[in-house]
Formats: sequence, C-alpha cells, structure tokens
Amino acid sequence: MTSDGTSDTEMKPSGPHGVGDSGQRGAEDVSRDESEPGRFDTGVDERTERPTGESDMRGATSVDPQDPIDDESPTLPPA
Repeated sequence: MTSDGTSDTEMKPSGPHGVGDSGQRGAEDVSRDESEPGRFDTGVDERTERPTGESDMRGATSVDPQDPIDDESPTLPPA
C-alpha cells in the first residue's frame, strides 16, 4: 500500500500523486538558449524536427585546438 492508500497492484489507479512539471531544462531548450564555443547550429532536421549542428576542433577539445591543415579534411576529435 502506498502512502496515499493506493494498492501496489491496483489495475486502475486514479493517477500519479505528488508529480508535477519538471524544473529541469531539456537539451533542446539549452541548445536554443545558449551557444557553446566550437559548435554551430545548422538548422533543423525535417524528418525528426530536432536541431542539427556541427563542431570544429574547439568542440572536441579546449586544450590547444587545431583545425585540419587541409580545408577538405574532416574534423576528427583526438583519440
């Protein structure tokens, strides 16, 4: 029996008790409100409607970040 008198095996409970809106922000809220060095917004994925982005070497490491020598080279994080 729970503190509100509902049985643990109740098949049709009246609803959640003591539950409210979360005080935490989701990742999408943080990315929309704040920017991070080395990360760039590239829009929204049409299929999932989620934000998309890219990063440079600053996004992989803040310790002496170095971009690729050749502009055609991919940005790979350190091993």
